[in-house]
Amino acid sequence: MPEDTDAEAFVRMLGIEKKVVELPGGQWVMIGKLAERLEKQGGMEALKVDAVVTRAFDKEQLRRAKKRGIIATLKAYSPELANHPVVVRWEQESQPLGQIHEGEYLSIKRVMGDPAHTNERIEFKKRPDVRSALGKELSWDPEDLYGYGRAYQNDHSTVPSGLTVLDPTAGGGSIPFEALRLGHNVIANELNPVASVILFATLDYPAKYGEELHSDISHFGRKLVEKVHAYIQDYHPFGITLCQSEKQRLDEHLAENADFIAQFNKEEIADYLYCRQVTCPSCKAKTPLLNTCWLSKQAKDPWGVKIETSGSGASARYRFETYQAKNGLGPRGENLEHGTVKRGIGQCVHCQQAIPGDEIKMQARGESQYGQWQDELYAVVAIRHQPKLDRQGNVQRFASGPRRGEIKTEKISFFRPPNQHDQDALAAASDTLQANWARFDDQGLIPTEKFPQGNDMRPVTYGVDQWYKLFNDRQLLGHLTAMETLKQLKPQILRELGDERGRAVITYLQFAIDKVVDYNSKQTRWHFGRGVIVGTFGRHDFSLKWTYGEIVLTGQNSGIAWGLSQVLDAYQGISSLTKNAVDLKKQDLKIINGSGVHISDIDDNSVDFVCMDPPYYNNVQYSELSDYYYVWQKRSLKELYPEIAWTRLTNKREEAVANPARDGSARKAKEEYEELMGEIFAESRRVVKDDGLMTLMFTHKAQDAWETLTRSLIEAGWEITSCFPVESESGHSTHQMNMASAASTIFISCRKRNRDNPEPAFWSGLGGSGIQHQVRGAVEAGLAEFRPLRLNAVDQMIACYGRALQVLSKHWPVMDGDDEVSPMRAMNEASRVVAGHQINEITDGRISVDDLDSETAIALTMYGIWGHDEVPFSEVLNLSRSLNTSLENHAGGYSVHGRKVGVNSQISGRRAITGQAAEESGYAAPLIKKGSKLRLTRPEERNLKRLNNPQSDWDVLHGLLIKYREGDVPVARTYLEAHREGNDSTVLDLLTVWGEEAETAGVRNEAKALLFGLRQ
Repeated sequence: MPEDTDAEAFVRMLGIEKKVVELPGGQWVMIGKLAERLEKQGGMEALKVDAVVTRAFDKEQLRRAKKRGIIATLKAYSPELANHPVVVRWEQESQPLGQIHEGEYLSIKRVMGDPAHTNERIEFKKRPDVRSALGKELSWDPEDLYGYGRAYQNDHSTVPSGLTVLDPTAGGGSIPFEALRLGHNVIANELNPVASVILFATLDYPAKYGEELHSDISHFGRKLVEKVHAYIQDYHPFGITLCQSEKQRLDEHLAENADFIAQFNKEEIADYLYCRQVTCPSCKAKTPLLNTCWLSKQAKDPWGVKIETSGSGASARYRFETYQAKNGLGPRGENLEHGTVKRGIGQCVHCQQAIPGDEIKMQARGESQYGQWQDELYAVVAIRHQPKLDRQGNVQRFASGPRRGEIKTEKISFFRPPNQHDQDALAAASDTLQANWARFDDQGLIPTEKFPQGNDMRPVTYGVDQWYKLFNDRQLLGHLTAMETLKQLKPQILRELGDERGRAVITYLQFAIDKVVDYNSKQTRWHFGRGVIVGTFGRHDFSLKWTYGEIVLTGQNSGIAWGLSQVLDAYQGISSLTKNAVDLKKQDLKIINGSGVHISDIDDNSVDFVCMDPPYYNNVQYSELSDYYYVWQKRSLKELYPEIAWTRLTNKREEAVANPARDGSARKAKEEYEELMGEIFAESRRVVKDDGLMTLMFTHKAQDAWETLTRSLIEAGWEITSCFPVESESGHSTHQMNMASAASTIFISCRKRNRDNPEPAFWSGLGGSGIQHQVRGAVEAGLAEFRPLRLNAVDQMIACYGRALQVLSKHWPVMDGDDEVSPMRAMNEASRVVAGHQINEITDGRISVDDLDSETAIALTMYGIWGHDEVPFSEVLNLSRSLNTSLENHAGGYSVHGRKVGVNSQISGRRAITGQAAEESGYAAPLIKKGSKLRLTRPEERNLKRLNNPQSDWDVLHGLLIKYREGDVPVARTYLEAHREGNDSTVLDLLTVWGEEAETAGVRNEAKALLFGLRQ
């Protein structure tokens, strides 16, 4: 934004605003029905006070009084809560309001919302002392939170700006979408054809056709759904009576109402669950591979499956039985966590012998002497309904309304083993698919393309060498039927709606099919915690799923109807956001399918602003994954989008990601990514005006990713002019929870660097004149600036990378003697400043990084940031570099030397190795590694011999705690005097921090008691 931008007005324009009435005592927030009653009065908004408004006002006064009581309870509980900023502000906003009078008009004022403070309130309610003070969890009213509806949706009419915004790697279009809604002209460029089609569906069609297109999508969508239902219904058994166990449960429920049993003795199938069946090389019998026996871990209704065997040798048989688990165990105490395959190695259910991973892979590919593995249906997810009963056991009915007299029912989910009806339906689907294969193939509907060489070849390893093999026969039959139906509907849609509008509707119907393809493949998995199928890309890879789910494509739980509903909901949401905000008669929109390296349709110096969310190094191989959808989409959309390049598979050669499979090695992939991003940045520099701006977003936390991206940026002629972190992901998301991950996105703003700059700058200089000194100063200033944001440690480090690179890019190139200073070196300098700052923060200024030995420095910093949680190795490696230390693996004991930090590998049962003396057990190192994760060793896990001969202050701290547990304060004092006599202040400071940062009350109280005793 320009410097003179009214920031509050800009935020309000985004819809982050509250409508309030200002009264003596505070602001009365208009939400819900009250907000709908606002009227226009001479260009102003007002609320007429009538009986309804008066009642609402009285309720608001009572609500505020209740909240003041809660606030008083919190304040009385502890001074900390009494002075907490959330409580202070909440109390100010909960004062009684001045009176209103019926018949008057209350003026409405629009004020900026404060989502950041709302997040603080949401976090505040999770505090243990808040729950303890109230005896329950704090419940916020809507008035106390956001105070507005959906953010970024408003009733402001956007005024065209005349500015042009380019996103050269637009993806699905979130940046161009918001640029359009802010009134700008937009150019969205994207290489990937799947994403390019999404751009039309996100940017063009909702703005062009508005909410009216929803009815067209719905109309032809229903035709698609009806035809698929009619064809596919014969391959899903319906109208089946309940299995014996569920019939028994129904009988018991309706024991006093037996007349209703026949009416409710039926099931609805929701999903099917499959495992893989192989032949055991040892006993030659068929055996199933399941990685767990859980079907549902939902607390109120846990379910499991067990495998019952009979016979012996090659003729041995097995069957599946489902059951309701009790206390997490099976009916005979079975551990449901145990399956029949782990880490790729199977176990035969008959002879209990291991089945090697290589043998399983050969059977998957059909290359084994024992034949090819099979997909086997092992459980059916079903639903039944039963009448609700009142306290007297009578069937309840609706007493009023349109359903008056109807029976009230409740839904019961259950699992059952497959029966003959299920097997017959599967066999019929397979027969029909084979009988119609030639017809489908002649129409070009079957995705027979070879699975391409790439970074994740696990599908090919397990026999999937063509895309259609990612589906079982019934799944594939359903998808092909939907594709054929859409192909048949296309002429009618285009004839009735015209080419452009018809193209839009066909695109959304293809998206509905794509949604089903996503949730109906052998790459899905059953989430037993939530009781749902997780889509194909619940993970961004092609990892093998030992068990997978199949959705039903007809009936009450129709997957194709669900896919259509998802698309309709999405279109309604997007079109409502563009309403009043985008006017393509006054704004230009250009969607280009091509490489960001050269965008031929854009003139030099013609773009005001380049805004991009660049491909994240090696995080996601976009084109490799998108082929999954591409092989379906091109069969419906190719002829409709001549402006898109429809190659056999997606373009991976020009994709700006670090792709080792494409480039031959990780090193070459890094070089290729750097070169491609450099060319994209150079092209962006060509098209942007001399006074224009480029902003990019980056969340990747690895230093080498930053090094690669920023070097490309700087060498392309850009100067980083500002960097700022913006929270982009909840700390409680599945990606962030218990992980050392960046929860913020770093926004990097750049302007064209003057290439006439000619003399290099120098890293070191007399009197603090060097770039190194400027980097340290910029990072220190950034830390002060970021303090109000309360960033987590990882975000703080990443944000400071940006500040260091800002200085480096301004003075590029920077030399240290004859060597060029790399972005990595600037980031390491930033890391050293941040690490020192973090230690200072953790210890409240009691300890500086210079006071600590190498192992204590890294252990203390990890403890303050992550406690004893597991942390990705790369993050600890970055931290060690910032502290000028290096990690060193040791099998057991070792001597600390130089700036080394010891790491032991975690070994299950290490402390209980048979015949090992107690003092020899445990870990010598402060860090232990398991796989790609590291964590701090707990005191009780340490090697006693090491603690009795400590080599660091951290060793002494752990030894002190162990001695205290063995013999209280006197023993601990003797230990401390033996190892730090006359120099114990650092250890006592460490003990103070140990208690303050403790993860449990027990550890905190232990540290306080020991500290008190030692200071007596």
